[in-house]
Amino acid sequence: MLRWTRRELMQRSSLVGAGLFMGSRGWALNRLEPIGDTLEEDYPYRDWEDLYRNEFSWDSIGKAAHCINCLGNCAFDVYVKDGIVIREEQLAKYPQINPNVPDANPRGCQKGSVHSTSMYEADRLRYPMKRAGARGEGKWQRISWDQATEEIADKIIDIYEEHGPGKLMTHTGSGNLSMVRLAAPYRFASLVGGVQLDIFTDVGDLNTGAHLAYGNALESFTSDAWFDADYIMMLLFNPNVTRIPDAHYIWEAKWNGARVVSVAPDYNPSSIHADLWMPVKQGADPFLAMSMVNVIIEGKLYNEAFMKEQSDLPILVRTDTGMLLREADLDDGGSDQVFYHWDTKTGAAVKVKGSMGSEDKTLELGEVDPALEGTFEVEGIPVTTVFEKVKAEAAKYPPEETAAITGIGAGVVRAEAETFAKARKALLMTGFNVGRYSNGIYTSWALSLMLALTGHGGKTGGLDTSWIEWNQPMWLSLALFEFKKFPRLEAGGLGEFVRGGMMEHSRQHYDNDKLKERTGFDLDELQEMIDESIDSGWMPYFGDMKGLISIADNKFRRNKNAEAYRERILEEVEELFVDINVRMDSTAQWADYLLPAASHYEAWDLRSVAFHRFVNVFSKPVEPVGEAKSDWEIMELLTRKIQERAIARGVTSYQDGDVTRDFHTIHDDYTMGGTLLTDLDATKWLVENGPEFAGATLEEGVERGFFVMGEDGGPNQPLKADEPYNAFTAQTEGKAPYKTMTGRITFFVDHPRFVKLGSTVPTARHHAGRDASNYPLQFYSPHTRWGIHSNWRSNKFMMRLQRGEPNIYINPQLAAAKGIVDGGHVRVFNGLSDFYAQAKFYPSLPTDTIMMEHGWEPHQFPNFRPMNACMATLLQPLELVGGWGHLNFSLWHWNANQLAHENSVDIEAV
Repeated sequence: MLRWTRRELMQRSSLVGAGLFMGSRGWALNRLEPIGDTLEEDYPYRDWEDLYRNEFSWDSIGKAAHCINCLGNCAFDVYVKDGIVIREEQLAKYPQINPNVPDANPRGCQKGSVHSTSMYEADRLRYPMKRAGARGEGKWQRISWDQATEEIADKIIDIYEEHGPGKLMTHTGSGNLSMVRLAAPYRFASLVGGVQLDIFTDVGDLNTGAHLAYGNALESFTSDAWFDADYIMMLLFNPNVTRIPDAHYIWEAKWNGARVVSVAPDYNPSSIHADLWMPVKQGADPFLAMSMVNVIIEGKLYNEAFMKEQSDLPILVRTDTGMLLREADLDDGGSDQVFYHWDTKTGAAVKVKGSMGSEDKTLELGEVDPALEGTFEVEGIPVTTVFEKVKAEAAKYPPEETAAITGIGAGVVRAEAETFAKARKALLMTGFNVGRYSNGIYTSWALSLMLALTGHGGKTGGLDTSWIEWNQPMWLSLALFEFKKFPRLEAGGLGEFVRGGMMEHSRQHYDNDKLKERTGFDLDELQEMIDESIDSGWMPYFGDMKGLISIADNKFRRNKNAEAYRERILEEVEELFVDINVRMDSTAQWADYLLPAASHYEAWDLRSVAFHRFVNVFSKPVEPVGEAKSDWEIMELLTRKIQERAIARGVTSYQDGDVTRDFHTIHDDYTMGGTLLTDLDATKWLVENGPEFAGATLEEGVERGFFVMGEDGGPNQPLKADEPYNAFTAQTEGKAPYKTMTGRITFFVDHPRFVKLGSTVPTARHHAGRDASNYPLQFYSPHTRWGIHSNWRSNKFMMRLQRGEPNIYINPQLAAAKGIVDGGHVRVFNGLSDFYAQAKFYPSLPTDTIMMEHGWEPHQFPNFRPMNACMATLLQPLELVGGWGHLNFSLWHWNANQLAHENSVDIEAV
């Protein structure tokens, strides 16, 4: 046997190759004939050029975006050939609104760029279908639209005839966040009085701490307003993964001189680019915030002028009862929504302007100089200030004592608090995961306090809550039937928790004594507080349903303790379960009827949900696959059939409290007398009537692919044409009151439940986690880079960019202790259930924590058992209060989140 060294082998190979080509026989290797002049007309090999050219030819280009629950909202060109979408690419034509601020282009990510494949994959629903076996058995009968809508219409009428109004849930999930697509089922729900859960809180997205402080959780910053900040802190926020089209503004701000800080348990894809990574222990965020408040107050790093004018910190509190001093305390018949400052100039109590009970709606102090500190007496009543109460609470959290809880050294906290306080424009940025912790409300309330103390509001910064609720009155009018009739709006997290029997699962998982020590309440107390909130009318809950029409809501994937939840809901809605969907997801497979919906490229629509001022246009580049229809047309067909069947059956109306549900005219009402029959009709109506479009035409929007909203689009102040949108400038510059009870940023709440739980001022509390159970490992599930919730999770291109199957992240040290290898399979379990996944080593993760990106479909797991199968959850009782100023049930603003990160598990190799 010849034994050559590697060097000798390479030399001999090179000589052989050279010999072949020197002998003019190199073409023989691939049977190509040598050509002397490739430019001659008879050059024989031009087919590949035609193939390349044909690949990049098309019949038409349409406009669209992707209206899944993503805040990107990126305009795309959609290329169509032979009636098929062959590719898409970012439009990248947004104008630069200010020469000193980078433009918004190109906008788009890998999820949007694979929709042309996802819309044609095998899980796409193409025809109306009726269950032909047991629920979930997978046996279906293809039926016509006429048969489907007639049978569904009759079953709806049957439910109303037997049970009356209020027993049909018509829930629209977060997968429908474009204007027409979302308005269609809401308009239907308004007409029939269907139950609609809050789509923020049923998935845990609501920043309740922001609403508590500012009276509006959805007043935030456009992403271009990040650029001029000189301090940015990201908490529960990983924009490089979850805000791909907008993240560049953060890093451009850093290039522009801003300090960027990442606060996260793991060294995530955003942390690696920050100036400082603060590896906070999971769930310890409110302790970190309160320790920074401690430093700010102790060092007198605060802005007194801002505190006095913009916040309730100088408002007087009774020291005898612990309650706010109200006009009703001093005058018979006085208001309980009028409050007092202590004026240092006159040495007397002065009524606060701008409160809900005040006739003077301004924050202007005039000649009054409110005291921030001290004790006083008003008509024999001893009082002090809210700031004194806040100081006393903040004194409990010096950085030296919170270090063991947060994992952040005292020196780092002190230095960072000082840097933050001195910033010109500071942004504290929170993602949606803040709402999924039981102590998330405390986190955002304490962050709001940090900002108010240091004078950061309006153009000098604030709390970025990852959402802007643009002013779109005609869209709301369309969705809510011209405000004449309304759906039964239900608290989202509360509805899912109670209807899904989740308290039973919580009792199986948590140790009551440990939970009380951790969170300040146990499960018995939580149940009492839930009952109080429902019985007192603070939070609407409508009990068991008889029928369910689910639109773009994958509820059997997203809800906690998933298998038990699904069984409970299917038992409840035994009379009718309709799923309107684009694909056969984990919810659709259990329905009685499947109605195929058009995808994002197959219908007319508009989308404005985003961090930017552009309303993107969907111009229906292609016809829907199979017999799929737009959501608007599906509801048009269904209302048409309900009206026909109601008349045929002699049914006219149902009295529903003070409202009449007119089934014999429901189609006429839905279509505005036949004028809005299609999604194109509805889209055009919105453009022609919406003030935010500033008189533009739909044709102009289609030509560009988007509209630039006019100044009327601003929700709290005008949207100026040449400025980024900064939150609450109407208050900081225009002196308009906040939508809070005192008219100011709120840091004192004397609601009885806040008093009971020791939470009248911002403070810190633990989340439940492993220390409230008998399982050793923390568990949390951030958003994924590879999908929008479960959408695109099984797309073949997305799967190629990752492990290709459900995987958990684990520290190699923990893996070694458990006998787990990278790429090996593990069982994750607790007393509720278990699931199986692949292990992926992640060295920056703490050794007591398992992380798993969310959104995997159950069918991607062994045994079809998803990660949510062993998820216990809670409700935050503070989020369930009502009857106190701005703390009343409000859709998308104030009600309890479904919590996702309270759970704990164990793990073993399999």
